[in-house]
Amino acid sequence: MNLRHISLCALLALAPALHAQFGGLGDLVPGGSKADKVLKNAQDGAKIVKGMAGIGIEEERVIGGSVAVEVVAKYGGLVRDQATLRRVNLVGRTLSQYSDRTTLAWRFGVLDSATVNAFSAPSGYVFITRGLYEMIGDDDDLLAAVLAHEIGHITERHALNIIARNEAFSGAMGIAARNSSEVGNVQAQLQQFDLGIDKIVQTLFDKGFDPQTEYGADAKGRALATTCGYRSSGLREILEKLQSRQGGNAQVFSSHPPLSERIKRLR
Repeated sequence: MNLRHISLCALLALAPALHAQFGGLGDLVPGGSKADKVLKNAQDGAKIVKGMAGIGIEEERVIGGSVAVEVVAKYGGLVRDQATLRRVNLVGRTLSQYSDRTTLAWRFGVLDSATVNAFSAPSGYVFITRGLYEMIGDDDDLLAAVLAHEIGHITERHALNIIARNEAFSGAMGIAARNSSEVGNVQAQLQQFDLGIDKIVQTLFDKGFDPQTEYGADAKGRALATTCGYRSSGLREILEKLQSRQGGNAQVFSSHPPLSERIKRLR
């Protein structure tokens, strides 16, 4: 199979332009000085963004699109083999249409990295690494199990839960969303609070979710895959396959809980 990586611009070919989806996030607060506007936004934000309700769909799009670009850059770009993309999107979109958030603009891609892992970002971005894709082989039930697990993270808003717990970040996000229609400007706003997308990426993908969250995504993903007609044992099978090949310093689901515990719970 011809596996090649492309630049960040490849993400645009995988889905509608990122920039286009970030438009219309809100206008500047009318009247008053710039300092007054920032203060007002911070005060308003503190009232409405405390907890999950504070991160709305527009904020989620900004976060998700920005995190997706960072992930693509961090993991070698995207595989551009058409057969691979077609297969992953066919399985992924089938699952997404039976998920709890069918209205999201779901996007699926393969990262050109030999590491064995899978990732998701808010607003419907799901990635699987080339290393894991090749390990899965031709078994669509195993592919569906992995993608359904990541879809579960998004539908349960696990990443947004982590972000929302940081009240300072939530307030900054509210200010950024209300004062900008450009993702670049949103990034700049966040950087003023030292809460850039790079820190979100580090939290979500380097540190990973807590074990209970991962176990919840396992259960949610298995139910979704089964609903779509895939083997209910698919996730357990791929985890067992990974466990049998794991050894030394191999990077296998490095940001996830121990494979043995996940397998035990899936039994």
